[in-house]
Amino acid sequence: MKVKSVPAVLKHLASNLRKMLFLAWQMDNRVTIGYYLTAGVGALAPLATSLTLKYLIDNLLVHQTPSITNSIPFIIVIVLAARYLVVMGTDLVQWGLNGVYFDYLFRYKLQNELNRRFYQKLAHLDIAYFEDPGTQNLIAKAKDTLTWRPPDFLRHFSYSLGSFIAYLSAFIVLMPFGWWIPVVITLTTLPRLFLRARYGTVQWSIYGSGAPQVRKLWYFMWLLSTDTAIREMRIFQSQDTLLARFKNIQDYIFNLNKKPLDNYLRILTFPEILEVVVLFVIAFSQLPAVLSGILTIGSFTLLVNMIDQLNGNAVGFVINFGEMYEHNLYVDHYFEVLGLPKIIKEVKNPVVFKKFSPPKIEFKNVYFCYPKGPMVLKDISFVINPGEKIALIGSNGAGKSTIIKLICRFYDVTKGEILINGKNIKRLKLSNWYKFMGTLFQDFVQYHFTARENITLGDPTKKDEGLIKEAAIKSGAYEFIEKLPKGFDQVLGREFEKGEELSIGQWQKLAIARAFYEEAPLLVLDEPTSAIDAEAEYEIFNNLQKTYKDKTLILVSHRFSTVRNANKIFVVEDGQVTERGSHQELLNLNGKYARMFKLQAKGYR
Repeated sequence: MKVKSVPAVLKHLASNLRKMLFLAWQMDNRVTIGYYLTAGVGALAPLATSLTLKYLIDNLLVHQTPSITNSIPFIIVIVLAARYLVVMGTDLVQWGLNGVYFDYLFRYKLQNELNRRFYQKLAHLDIAYFEDPGTQNLIAKAKDTLTWRPPDFLRHFSYSLGSFIAYLSAFIVLMPFGWWIPVVITLTTLPRLFLRARYGTVQWSIYGSGAPQVRKLWYFMWLLSTDTAIREMRIFQSQDTLLARFKNIQDYIFNLNKKPLDNYLRILTFPEILEVVVLFVIAFSQLPAVLSGILTIGSFTLLVNMIDQLNGNAVGFVINFGEMYEHNLYVDHYFEVLGLPKIIKEVKNPVVFKKFSPPKIEFKNVYFCYPKGPMVLKDISFVINPGEKIALIGSNGAGKSTIIKLICRFYDVTKGEILINGKNIKRLKLSNWYKFMGTLFQDFVQYHFTARENITLGDPTKKDEGLIKEAAIKSGAYEFIEKLPKGFDQVLGREFEKGEELSIGQWQKLAIARAFYEEAPLLVLDEPTSAIDAEAEYEIFNNLQKTYKDKTLILVSHRFSTVRNANKIFVVEDGQVTERGSHQELLNLNGKYARMFKLQAKGYR
């Protein structure tokens, strides 16, 4: 693990501190001011306590007489009362306001704001990032720590601020005793500051380090907590093997990070020994002045208290600095995610289609490769006219789903162009283009909400009970929804209490219902009925044919029973469209499509 230089550490920390404070200010400037102001005021409490103690001791000695008297000088009463008023004020400000009230408000609101911004960023993040392992690793690390690491970063800044204010007040009070005293004490704390800054990275959990094996570690953490993986591990009895590999990676990373810790341990005690010796020498040097009466006992008490406070708060500042730096390394993850740049960018004054009707889609000599990957599509050209029913068929990895991603503009083409109603897709306003499009991907979402909400998420802008029921009927979902304890108001899935789990086929019918509910002029279906039985599939596609009679339908499927009724069928092979035509035309061609169809039909005989 590389150890950073102190200036680099300070610059790094200051950069993230500025970002976090700006975020907190935007969140709620009043709570932020209240939190840090009470921390600063509370930091002055030890000084006030020490000063009142000094005046109390000095006045007691001045008014001390050998005779017994019942009268107590008024000044002593005032000083004694002031001391306990300071204690009361300290409890109110430092513990009541700062430690409880503002700490709770600040932490709770900050956690909400951090989560809101994080998931808002993810909601608008380019799809390419979710298919990149490095970015997925970064998102996972940020998500696991953002709720407590960044807030604790600012909390330790509050503690550091309090330590600095208390240190500064002690420094000023010690100046009359000799300017060299606070200077020497400050200089003796520098080795500790250097040590903490230089070896601050040893505080960083191995889960956040940059070792190459860390990605595998995060993958194993995900794998060993996923229900589907656990079920398979249970049957194959592979859990011990995977756990052993998990432990090997943990041990490797631990040993990789242990060396700086060993170096830290060897020199850990030197700063503390130096500080204790210097404090003793300074206090001892003032004893002759006390014994000769030049320095009062109250002043000497104040000196000792301020020496301890100066050193203690300097040490406290260093310790909190180390804690800040530890949390700072996790704050990096958060801001790295927020700072991910846009890949798919819109042009100025983008094209907006006002007529809500099926579009014409044209691929012209399209080439495409994923980042750092080989060419996936090669010279693809075709036209989908408004209202046509198109099917894409081919073996896994041929490029069918990639074509769908390009139509959705999840990626931009590497070469060539895609035209929508004659306009390059790069010139379209995406939010407007998506209004024309309904999609159902093979990895569809299972929303653990009510059945009604699962359907209306197809178009959250409208609430039409009649259309909800109609969509459920057309998708085949109505039959099982009616049998649920609360019907359309039944919460689905096992995530929440009293939720009803569905089969994968039932979840897929709900996803299809979302598409029916949206009523978009263009519907893209990627393996839409993979988990549905043949009878239900037949009924669903009959309903699709009726509903999308005058709309455009693009279907990706391996089932010939679902693609044979398409107007055009494109056979995609090795990133190219090798055959095109209707079902009968492709059978007559006796090529790849005919062979695949006959092979599948043979299985049903």
